[in-house]
Amino acid sequence: MKKKPILFACLILFAYVLTPLAHGKEKDTFSISLVQRATVKKMRGREVIYERYQVKKGDYVWKLLRQRGLLKKPDFPELLSLVKSMNPSLTNLDLIHPNETILIPLNIIPVKGYKEGKKLDQEQMLGLTSSEDMDFENYVVKPGDSLTMIVKNRFDISREFFYENYLKLIQKFNPTLTNPDLIYPNQVIRLPIYSPEIVRMPIKVKDETAALRKVQPTKTPDTAQTLALKRGFKDVFNQMGEEWVDTGEQYIPLKSGGQVNLKADSFPVLNLSSGRRLIIDMKSELPEDISQLIEADWEDYKVIHLSKTDNLKQAMDKVLSACNYYAIARAGEYFKIAGDIGITIAGDWALIPQKGQGDIPDKIVTITFIRSRAEQTPSVIKAYLEKLGIIAIDYPVFTRSRAVKEHSPVCKKITLERDTDFPLPALLLDLAGQPFSERVEMPLYRGKDPTFNVIIQADLFFNRNGKDCIIDTTGLSPRIVSLLRKHHIHVLSLSGVKEPRRKTRLTLDFLGVPFASKLHRFPVAARDETRNITLSFSGVSFADQAGKMILATEKRIPNELVFFLDKLGYQVLDLTQFEG
Repeated sequence: MKKKPILFACLILFAYVLTPLAHGKEKDTFSISLVQRATVKKMRGREVIYERYQVKKGDYVWKLLRQRGLLKKPDFPELLSLVKSMNPSLTNLDLIHPNETILIPLNIIPVKGYKEGKKLDQEQMLGLTSSEDMDFENYVVKPGDSLTMIVKNRFDISREFFYENYLKLIQKFNPTLTNPDLIYPNQVIRLPIYSPEIVRMPIKVKDETAALRKVQPTKTPDTAQTLALKRGFKDVFNQMGEEWVDTGEQYIPLKSGGQVNLKADSFPVLNLSSGRRLIIDMKSELPEDISQLIEADWEDYKVIHLSKTDNLKQAMDKVLSACNYYAIARAGEYFKIAGDIGITIAGDWALIPQKGQGDIPDKIVTITFIRSRAEQTPSVIKAYLEKLGIIAIDYPVFTRSRAVKEHSPVCKKITLERDTDFPLPALLLDLAGQPFSERVEMPLYRGKDPTFNVIIQADLFFNRNGKDCIIDTTGLSPRIVSLLRKHHIHVLSLSGVKEPRRKTRLTLDFLGVPFASKLHRFPVAARDETRNITLSFSGVSFADQAGKMILATEKRIPNELVFFLDKLGYQVLDLTQFEG
């Protein structure tokens, strides 16, 4: 049967949706187009349905393909190959000119009995992708990762193609990645997505040129509340590593043909790293029919309608709830991370965007609205948490004044300053302000005959509160210890004690210095615990002779946290230096 040109008629079903767009403010912010024309052409054993299109100013190939819903078609590589073969004058698909006529393949119908030729390979696909149309996946590096392994696990790509082509793209879009062989945990790498199976239809952001503004009808300016919401969303989500777009125009193709156009300043879009896209209806202006039309065609799109009475916290809660993150905890709830230093994470919201491998999340985010500068999370704490994949976002809801410059962290761990054979007991005696002598020979008996003497060697000898005291670390026999006590000399035997923490407790108790051996919990900021991050340190705390608090711990504490504890009035005594 002879094929005739096919005309995709206007979809009458949506006529009632278009009626309100003909007048009023909505006309300026969004529109919908539902008409396409196509013809049929036989080539290479296939019947290709295609459209003859005259290029307009601002057009580019990927935009035209996106508008027609072609990017997610399973035969997209073949369609893209046909774009090249049907338009031999297009030597560069990234460069098309106004008034130029091009052919756009829309569908391919194989002819029965014809042997299918070779499909478009990945190298051709990548070669046709421009920087403007590139879509990305933000990958957080895990311990043991290499760049080659990351890419191999995500894309079906040859070794030669990786080193000759793809690696150059990674370096281009990650300018801080000066050495591809050197990556570190929690580093974020932008991976260009080129595989047609996972293209996510990037939204093109265009600059509002002066000429364009002249032809657009004047729109009602945003209210102060709307501007504050936009500013808050952009600040918070950019810090989370998500993309907030509130300029330019969005093109959302419809599977039945045509597209929905939205002005991003009225309907900002949140592009999540998971691939989900949220359209934020700032003033509840988008009709529900249009919202349902978009969501029905694209499962990764979601429209969020904000109320004109929503404040930033209410609006943020609506948007976060729609992000489909793996876990979300609100004020009063928390996530807990065990380890040498325990971390309790809470805020107005605490989020785990994705599950991660082995139930260990790649990233945790806490968002807290702070009411004063005192509620801010210290920068040293933020730096420490970022190394662990924890992003602490403080959003000020008070009038911001000039920032106070924080001093650079200075490590103030307690170290032994004297040569001694008994380092830990000697250091504790110094901290307690107790003078002492080392390796003192003490006569216990002296008979009438000069040859009859009993002398012992005391490792550490001192007098405290009028009493002679000995700390023995080398191991006096029980009989000698009994004789010493018989002569009213107090003895602390540490010869069999290996753990530095237990030595610390026994020595402090022997000296009569009050101490607490427990889990010490410190909120990082001056705000209530239900909206705070809390650090937990296991150790022994006591006051030195000057009243300065000491935290003696066998856990290794990073310099950032040593500085943080110093600000709280605690010096750190690292007991690991006395192990063995």
